[in-house]
Amino acid sequence: MKKTWFRSVQLKPVGPFSLEEMRSFIHRGEVGFLDLILDESKGDVWKPAAEWGVFELKLFPAGQSFIPGMPVDEELPEWVLLVEQNGSAPLQEGPFSISAIKAGLKEGRVSPYQHIWKSGLSGWCQVKDRPEFYSVITSDQLISLERL
Repeated sequence: MKKTWFRSVQLKPVGPFSLEEMRSFIHRGEVGFLDLILDESKGDVWKPAAEWGVFELKLFPAGQSFIPGMPVDEELPEWVLLVEQNGSAPLQEGPFSISAIKAGLKEGRVSPYQHIWKSGLSGWCQVKDRPEFYSVITSDQLISLERL
C-alpha cells in the first residue's frame, strides 16, 4: 500500500502513512476534522482532513453519534473531559452533562480545545468539534487560544 499521507504534529510534517493508517488516526481521534493533512500524490497542498473527500463523516469521533434535528438530553451526564495537569498526565473528569459543559465554556472553566469523549465514540475529540457545543463557543475563545 502506498504511503503518501502526512499529518501535521506541532506544525511539523509527520509521515508518510498509507490511506488506511490515516483512516486509523482519524477513527481514534488523533486527527480531527480541521487538522491539516497532506496527500503527497496530489501535490504539496495541506488541507483540513474533512476537505479531502476520502474520509466519511462517521469516521471522525467529532461526527459520531450526533443526528441533526434529533432531540438531545442536555442534562444526561455522559461526557468525560480530559483535564491537563501541570507536569503530570491529563486526568479524566466526569461524567458531565451537555448543559454543565456549556456552562463551563461560558464561564471559562472549560476550553474549546479540551478533549472530550462519551460512550459510542471511537476516540477523543476536541469540544469545539462537537455540534452539541457550537452554540456557546465564541470566535474570541477560538482566536485567543490559537495564538498560544
